[in-house]
Amino acid sequence: MFVACSGSSAVSLQTNPDVIRRAIFQKLFPTSFTEFLMIRDGKLSAEDLKKNLKDALFGADSAKDAYEKLQKYDQSVLSTWSSIDRHSVDEYLKIGTLPFAIQMKDEVRVYQTIILLLNKVINQDVQSLGRFDTKTLIYIKRVLFLLAESDIVSIQKLSATLETSVNTVSNILEVLEHVELLIRVMPYGSNSKKVRKPSRYQFMSSAMRSAFLSVAGNEQIFASQKGRFMEDIVAMTLYREFVASSRGALNHDSSKGGADFILTIAEKSIIPIEIGIGEKLGTQVRSTMKKVRSAKYGIVICNNELTLLEDANIIKVPLDYFLLI
Repeated sequence: MFVACSGSSAVSLQTNPDVIRRAIFQKLFPTSFTEFLMIRDGKLSAEDLKKNLKDALFGADSAKDAYEKLQKYDQSVLSTWSSIDRHSVDEYLKIGTLPFAIQMKDEVRVYQTIILLLNKVINQDVQSLGRFDTKTLIYIKRVLFLLAESDIVSIQKLSATLETSVNTVSNILEVLEHVELLIRVMPYGSNSKKVRKPSRYQFMSSAMRSAFLSVAGNEQIFASQKGRFMEDIVAMTLYREFVASSRGALNHDSSKGGADFILTIAEKSIIPIEIGIGEKLGTQVRSTMKKVRSAKYGIVICNNELTLLEDANIIKVPLDYFLLI
């Protein structure tokens, strides 16, 4: 039997012990950039290009190996982007990760719909878990507002800001992760470090972050926060491709100036990853690789051209490549 479930039904099924042992769950994630183009413009992407880029970038033996493999697909990437409007990237980051929003032309209406959707998730889906009383539910949206402006959050600072208990904030974050509004990225290292250091929280859909930031009504906010939107996209992609299928783990370097993410594939391939909208020098990845000696190679996702930093075992990958994965 194949059953499609959403909202509180999906939450209930995943928390019912009798169902869990008798079912296989296939989750539907926010849309990728190529899926966004398919829905909006009817553009069908080459599935083999996505697989080839993914294998080249994350399945290489070194940065040089990844660089040489990605070079083979340079013309295919250029050909794909030749028919894509560059403004599509901003549209995708703002609203394109939620399929229902793609055909809606009015951005304000999209954000209003997202907030209504969020209210439903909080008041129906979250409440169905039976972990919060009505008074506590009001803190959930406030937590999301705070996370929209900062990814790495100390639970102690959040509880002080919200004037509620650490235990309440911890439970809220756990539930938001469970209903898949947030992706929790724990610190890299020992279990004691994961407990002591703050986790990083990315929005599963960058459109959710965009909706919260839109409350300020300032276009400059998107420009200044664009890097955070891209981090959401990278986190969602890595989560979808590796973590959700139990083929990898996603962490972050909790030390100052460290890599945004550390991807571990099949418990052996460790790849520090740095993300930036502008030009990047790979400083964060270099810092992490000095501490994580077992790292296979480093990746910098940015606006630079495809570049090999052979002396540092780091590859700079253009956004144009990553968005096609």
